Amino acid sequence: MRIPNGIDTDALPSTACNGSNDAPNWTTTTTPAINFFDQLEIYPTDKTVHFEALHKKTGLPYSEMLFFDDERRNRNVEKLGVMFILVPEGRGVDNELFEKGLNEWRKRHPELMSSDTSEN
Repeated sequence: MRIPNGIDTDALPSTACNGSNDAPNWTTTTTPAINFFDQLEIYPTDKTVHFEALHKKTGLPYSEMLFFDDERRNRNVEKLGVMFILVPEGRGVDNELFEKGLNEWRKRHPELMSSDTSEN
């Protein structure tokens, strides 16, 4: 599967070790989240405004958008058709939560999934 900036999610490491069974070396393997996005909508307002702007700029249907956030009140983006994933406070979006969100999105939108996922 590909995400908006063209990064292949299959190429993302599920774990990151520094050549042995040592603890993960996050300083060399973690990518800042901001690097995963082509469009940025970062300013204080209702999140529906952000998604309306993203939709207008990109033409991407709301049904193809997935939003991870740690504030329940931002679930209101679902009225647009954006899928919302609540991030537990203090956790952040790690690979496990990211994959869970993608899987939930896939379950809700099987019509958008290609039978040949190698092209996505």
